[in-house]
Amino acid sequence: MAVLVPLTSYAAPGWSLVFWTPWAVQGLWYAADLWFPRHEARAVLDAAASMLHNGAMVVIAAQVCLIYATAGWYKIQGSRWQEGSALHYALHLDYFTPWPALSGLLAGSTLMILALTYLTVMAQVAFPFTLANRTVKNVLLAVMTAEHLGIAVVLSIPFLSPAMVVCDAVFLPTAFLLELGARCGRLAERLRALTAREVRTSVPV
Repeated sequence: MAVLVPLTSYAAPGWSLVFWTPWAVQGLWYAADLWFPRHEARAVLDAAASMLHNGAMVVIAAQVCLIYATAGWYKIQGSRWQEGSALHYALHLDYFTPWPALSGLLAGSTLMILALTYLTVMAQVAFPFTLANRTVKNVLLAVMTAEHLGIAVVLSIPFLSPAMVVCDAVFLPTAFLLELGARCGRLAERLRALTAREVRTSVPV
């Protein structure tokens, strides 16, 4: 009798090496930064960390483009998407209607259903081609972020939509992300200061 061996048993060592290498580089970088901050090894590890970071960003960007392009082109082949009624049927599925009143309101507008259905297909198909133009790309990212948030609320898909929003953030301008991070840091400091003040006032003297 033949014994079936999972394919993952052969692929595991190779993938383990791929996954553990970035962790090893990070550990070496931390050790070099701690013990040898001015050594040449620090510069080499900085370059290796930058290369791994940029390579990971390219892989994520390629995967996101593949996801959107594949989803868009498959939708084009469906008759419901071609006639613009796919969203109408999705809004009538009990599993995807956590807010029946909101779903009924959207489903009752034929023009809204038609516009959202075609907008979804056009945005997904066009996304990989808009990366060359920063302005168009940023506008499309805003549209797709709003679409994902709408899907999370209207169709009750709370995990997929935030994951796609995070993936879309890869394509946001670096200056915008730095400014957003700085504002979040300032907000966190204010919250910590407010919490510490409330704790001091609530403790009896």
